[in-house]
Amino acid sequence: MNQSLANKLVLCDLDNLLLGPDGNLTQVVRDVLQLFSSRGGRFTVFSQRTPKAVRAILGSVRLSAPALVCGGTLAYHFADGSRQPLCSFAGQDAGLFASLPSAAGVGIALQMQDGSTRVLRMSHALEQHLQQEWTPYLLANAADIRPDEVLRALVYQDNRSIPLTSLLEKALGDSTTALLGERAAPDLLRLTPRTVSGAEMLQAVCTPVGIAPENVLVLAGNMPMLELVRAASRSAAAADAPAELRLAAKQVTLTDAAGGAAVEVLYRMVRDAEKLA
Repeated sequence: MNQSLANKLVLCDLDNLLLGPDGNLTQVVRDVLQLFSSRGGRFTVFSQRTPKAVRAILGSVRLSAPALVCGGTLAYHFADGSRQPLCSFAGQDAGLFASLPSAAGVGIALQMQDGSTRVLRMSHALEQHLQQEWTPYLLANAADIRPDEVLRALVYQDNRSIPLTSLLEKALGDSTTALLGERAAPDLLRLTPRTVSGAEMLQAVCTPVGIAPENVLVLAGNMPMLELVRAASRSAAAADAPAELRLAAKQVTLTDAAGGAAVEVLYRMVRDAEKLA
């Protein structure tokens, strides 16, 4: 094992840097990950998906540290099935989820601390995302949901003309001010009770495997990893990442996300380690 790689950890954006157009790991990514691992490299991922969906995508690829899933609200260790929630709706009104808009064309899903996805109201857009992201789910009744078990709520709209923000404000009233709303896509709004700090996420990944936060390289492709990039002492952003992310990163790759930004970084780390050996 090459000690120059073994004492470092790469935390990579799974959704934006490792997947091909079909939603699977590309063969070149699998090959480079195998090479990186065989040289002693340690690797894990950040994803908007749930643990089951991430495991299905990774297949035989093994992670050496907890993954940050559900947008970084949950640290999940596939090695032993342990999990560490990084936020919850504890303290919120028990009727909060029942109050979410029930308008036609609006779908609502909850991502839970146990790693599952509960669908309160299905819509065409929500169904499409569940299929595209390989996310298993359960239908649920809002009255049966405990706020302290919820990581975040996902609100989908079938039609862009649906006034989702005003619907939420009307439905939730004063509770709206206690939530953070993030427009993740034209048809998706994510609701969390608070932001999760990048430092918290790094600690949740590092502590179980004995890696110091300063030895983590955060490899990012899109804005959800911005706080992680800001908190990390070592970071790289894809050449076509949003400008704010590129400015926050310590370095920018020569290639864009689809062109192999992750492959570029991992292969360079292997070559640099070989030179030092």
